[in-house]
Formats: sequence, C-alpha cells, structure tokens
Amino acid sequence: MKKILIIGYGDIANRLSSKLNNDDYKIYGVSRNNHNNIENFISWDWLSEDLPKLESVDYECIVFIPKPSSFNEDGYIDGFIKSSKNIFNLTKEVSYNRFITISSTRVYGEKEKKYLSEHESIPNEFRGKIILQYENSQKERYAKKLIILRFSGLYDSLTNKKPENHLHRDNAAKIIRFFIENDFNYSSPEIFNCSEDKSVSISNKKLKKAGFIFS
Repeated sequence: MKKILIIGYGDIANRLSSKLNNDDYKIYGVSRNNHNNIENFISWDWLSEDLPKLESVDYECIVFIPKPSSFNEDGYIDGFIKSSKNIFNLTKEVSYNRFITISSTRVYGEKEKKYLSEHESIPNEFRGKIILQYENSQKERYAKKLIILRFSGLYDSLTNKKPENHLHRDNAAKIIRFFIENDFNYSSPEIFNCSEDKSVSISNKKLKKAGFIFS
C-alpha cells in the first residue's frame, strides 16, 4: 500500500481522499486540528519549527496545500514562505518519490486578457510576487521530484459567481489525484496551470496534453 502525506489537510484534501482507492493508498493528514476526522491524523502548526513525529518515514508522495494565515502581506509570507521552509526541514526526515506543491495563478497578476502559459508569470502585486518566490524556492528544494499545480479561483456548487479563471474544487482534487496515480518521471520541476476550459486568460493546454480530462 502506497502512503500519501498531505500537509494542509482541509476541504481539497478531504475531497482528494474520497477519490483515492483505499486499497492502494494510505492517507496521512497534517493539520492544526482534526475537523475532518482524519483516521491517520498528525497535529502540527506548520509555522512551528518544532517538527511533528511521523508514523512512517517512507512515502510515495507528499502533497502541500498552503494557505495564508491572513490576507495581508505578512499572512502570505507565513502561509507560503515560512511554512514551506519548515516543511522542507520535515521532508529531510523521510523518503518520497514526488512532491506536489499547490500554487496559484495569482503569479500572473493583473494582466491583459490573453491566453497565458506557464512561462509568462510576471506578478505585479504582493500576493503574486510572494507566491512566485515560494515556487522558485520549491524548485530549488525538490528539483525533479517537484510538480507545481497552479490553481485558478476555486468554486463549488454553492458558488453564485465563478471567477474569470476558475477551477471546481472537485476538479482540483482530481488533478492532484491524477499526478499521484501517474508517474511521469520528469527530469526537472514541472508547472501546470489548473484552470477550466471556459476560463478567460489562463491556458490549460499543458495539463490536458499530460492526459488530464476535466469533468
């Protein structure tokens, strides 16, 4: 049975867990609290340099789903920069084949409505700049084991209005599952825009070329 460590276990991780085959994968969830009643729960505040004790030291995949501690600049530094540094220290204690890090299409900033690919990120506001800094740090840390998934604005069936560039929460979970279940053996860090077909300006061609099918 392959072991998956999910750091930042919330709604997306809960949806992901329900989509993975329990006979093939064992999920370990890291969060400050166990609101989702995770069976294999690990309590940890990722802003703490005191590392948690892990039951296993051998994982097929580690998934990091960051979240700012607040919506100002300090909150983004906490949620992306400080947390990812502590998590990297945690990964030194274990072995793993892939590291999936969730990012955001905020790295594009506010731009003209043209079809943007993974190579056109030049952010012009603090959130995008901090997230791009986080992406670059992750590339240095995890090298060819790294897959960066840039999520567009998340919505669900209760959302009244979709963002211009959008991604259903179920599709977000399915994309993570896709990269857990398929080993592409990349030779360098890879970035994928995760935005649905009717999004205004974010290209998802690379994701679809890899074989992902939106539902």
